[in-house]
Amino acid sequence: MISHSRPTIRKKDLEVALTVMISDKLATGDIIYEFERTFANYYGKSYSSVFVNSGTAALYLILNHLGIKEGDEIILSSYLNSSPLQVISMFKAKPVLVDITEDSYQMDMDLVIDKINENTKAIIVSHMFGNVTLIDELADIKIPIIEDASHSLGAIYKDKKIGEYGDYAYFSLSATRMITSGGAGGMILTNKKGIEAIRDIRHYDKKDDFIQRFNYYPTDLQAAIGIEEMKNLDRMITVRNDIASFYDTAIMESSLSKHVLHDSELPSNYRYVCKANGSMNINEIIDMFARHGVDVTRPIYKPLHQYLDLDKNDFPNSEDAFLKSVSIPIYPTLVKEDANLITKLLKKVR
Repeated sequence: MISHSRPTIRKKDLEVALTVMISDKLATGDIIYEFERTFANYYGKSYSSVFVNSGTAALYLILNHLGIKEGDEIILSSYLNSSPLQVISMFKAKPVLVDITEDSYQMDMDLVIDKINENTKAIIVSHMFGNVTLIDELADIKIPIIEDASHSLGAIYKDKKIGEYGDYAYFSLSATRMITSGGAGGMILTNKKGIEAIRDIRHYDKKDDFIQRFNYYPTDLQAAIGIEEMKNLDRMITVRNDIASFYDTAIMESSLSKHVLHDSELPSNYRYVCKANGSMNINEIIDMFARHGVDVTRPIYKPLHQYLDLDKNDFPNSEDAFLKSVSIPIYPTLVKEDANLITKLLKKVR
């Protein structure tokens, strides 16, 4: 079976992991700080980063730092996985969901602006599937903007990297993300002051005072792998882009369509997501690929408004994307023979 997702682990990743393991220093923190510097330097000298054990923990620490409390409103897209919703619920804050645009999988900024009121304390802007949301439209908004860049590490919009637009950005570094830190991990990025306060509360032990702190500390082993993965990020994006171009040609002979790229957008192609417009429904497409040993799937399990039992008529584009979209395997270790098979199957979608 050709898997839908697969981590890109190189020989060098294994070598650095082994070096840390035999050093008996799995959690000193020295390599963690080196990874943080490496990640921040990818964005520029004005940035700092904090490495934690998951993307979910990263978002929690950001909202905690912002002082989010019960009843505060946080705007986010409905077309997401449930992790941000889980975090918001931990603060007993109110998630305010908006629909995506008709021609993309990104949140509709006009709807975001309409939802802003005196209770809005943060906006989470998720850049889905390696593409970008029109986040520059929020440039004049005086509310903390949090970029969910878990899918779009390395993507560029108007000559700026995704992660540079918000007050804070967070990244998942789990097994099949753009890079991984050994199967799990998360990163916080900001050019705001106060980053040490976030770094301080990610770990509870050996502190002079007692305030609420957490066990969100990663390991040097994870950090060592993350450093090596960052060295390979640009090359991996190039490979993803080449595969995406290969698929783009194939779907021109099918009933599938892709989202519209924004002007000045250079995607990372974390996922290859397309929409069925013909006689075959999503289940039929998934079954056809499965019969030929290819695992394709829905891009998200279900949109957030369905979890909250909100009226689906308020989220027509998210509903349409949920019912008609499929995610095709795309990752740097996908071999040419498998990519050729996938393109042949793409052309069969009617």
